Amino acid sequence: MKLKACAKINLTLDVLGKREDGYHLIDSVFQSVSLCDIVSVEKSDVISVACTDTTICSESNIAYKAAQKFFEHTGVIGGANIVIEKHIPLASGMGGGSADAAAVIVALDKLYKTNLSQQQLCEIGLLVGADVPFCIVGGTARVGGIGEKMEKLSDMPDCAILLIKHGKKLSTADMYKKVDAFPQQCFFTSTMVDAINKNNLNAVCNNVFNAFASICENNELINDIKQTNACSVSLSGSGPTVFAIYSDIAHANAAKTKLEQKGYSPIVAVPSKSGIIE
Repeated sequence: MKLKACAKINLTLDVLGKREDGYHLIDSVFQSVSLCDIVSVEKSDVISVACTDTTICSESNIAYKAAQKFFEHTGVIGGANIVIEKHIPLASGMGGGSADAAAVIVALDKLYKTNLSQQQLCEIGLLVGADVPFCIVGGTARVGGIGEKMEKLSDMPDCAILLIKHGKKLSTADMYKKVDAFPQQCFFTSTMVDAINKNNLNAVCNNVFNAFASICENNELINDIKQTNACSVSLSGSGPTVFAIYSDIAHANAAKTKLEQKGYSPIVAVPSKSGIIE
């Protein structure tokens, strides 16, 4: 069975504070995009993971953990041969590993005919990682708590999204420490939800926000993208990927050409209504 596992971006990422156990509480709008990994899963007696990026072909791969949790949770005796064709950049803030894990859980449910509900699939996903339930559901959703609360929203208005991973990924823990030193004063997620529900791309672009953007080290890239007349520019997750929203593919492709001339490697995508595509 072969599935497409879609990347995600954060249209908003508000940091509300920190729990006593150290986990941060967020309020965020996640959006699936058409950039995807290809995940192939077959029944087997054991669990194995192979990947076009050989640095992650091991039991430490989150896809391996996803298969383990599926069998533990369902009580099914079995295994899986998992092959991942990577297109989502590693350590990019776009949830590539979580997307692969989500695809494995969905595929195993179909292969072993366990007929789990979406909620049950998400319960397994949460055992693997906080972003995995969203990657199972996909589309547009408001995500809260430490990532475990999810509310499906209307589809994002039609547009094009340009993605650039540039520079090294900084430690998420270190970035949260910097954010803690300057607590967020204005919050954007509620107004973003309203903009999406009204199918208003202008309002969506006006409310794009990421609490990490002010402390990221990609200012030169962000300024270069802003010169392409993007409707909005922001960071995804804790970076280093920067994304820009354009009204249509033609404008995004024109920006891609300009940015390639500056030495960047942009990817043009569109919003996806699903996280996992058969």
